Amino acid sequence: MTKGGLLAIYAHPDDETFGVGGTMAHYAERGMPVTMVCATRGEVGEIAPGTGATPETLGQFREQELRDAMAILGVHDVRFLDYRDSGMAGTPENNDPRAFVNAPAETVIEQFVRVIRERRPEAIATWDPSGGYGHPDHIAVHRHATAAFHAAADPSQYPHAGEPWSGAKLLYTCFPIDEWIRLTQEMRRLGIPTPSFDEDMAYADLPRLQPNIIIDVTAHYDQKREAMLAHRTQITPDDPFMRLPQDSQRRFFGREYFHRAHPPLPNGHVLADLFADA
Repeated sequence: MTKGGLLAIYAHPDDETFGVGGTMAHYAERGMPVTMVCATRGEVGEIAPGTGATPETLGQFREQELRDAMAILGVHDVRFLDYRDSGMAGTPENNDPRAFVNAPAETVIEQFVRVIRERRPEAIATWDPSGGYGHPDHIAVHRHATAAFHAAADPSQYPHAGEPWSGAKLLYTCFPIDEWIRLTQEMRRLGIPTPSFDEDMAYADLPRLQPNIIIDVTAHYDQKREAMLAHRTQITPDDPFMRLPQDSQRRFFGREYFHRAHPPLPNGHVLADLFADA
């Protein structure tokens, strides 16, 4: 398998399609290798009616949904870790010993280091420190993937996990809050209910980063939308996002935002390519 390209590391099935799906399709179409690593199978997510999934089988459904979504986007290297979805903050699922948030950091970091050293990507994308809206698994995957990015370059760390690799850029997905507020205002104006995490996303005291890479993925909007709908247990054509007018959906989902953490970019400098050397 060709090495290099983009390595995406996220917590649950559907995290990737919303935040980086168009970008994955953009680079996959150009022949770049793209690898998707998902820490859990989203076993604690909501279950849309009519899918046939149950709380006991949801993980199996969501694994297949992620694989289906990635096939739509042109991504064929899909990997899962065997941790359990930890649920939203403050829920009983947080206490499950199998939950991702309870996994020993050293164990998770080594798993990510192995993939980084094997794939030798040019760019690694993961959640930002806020986790978008503060989900414990999103924050955990940010923390562990960041540690793995640095550890993968250090020959003294995890020496049995492959040859060191230091050639990657570290990127965090970071949707601008002002864009989110505009979207939810439009939804309210149209009488569309906003997502349950709306207030957490927009107003909670979470660490936020300014995007310094913006990828125009409007050419892949239809692919991205189809991939979103492949996550059938999570999103349906009646979902609030899908009820927006097509031009609004295209505007909202047609750009994807990243903060390049390493190497850092000068303040005010904004790129249009994950792989740019600037």
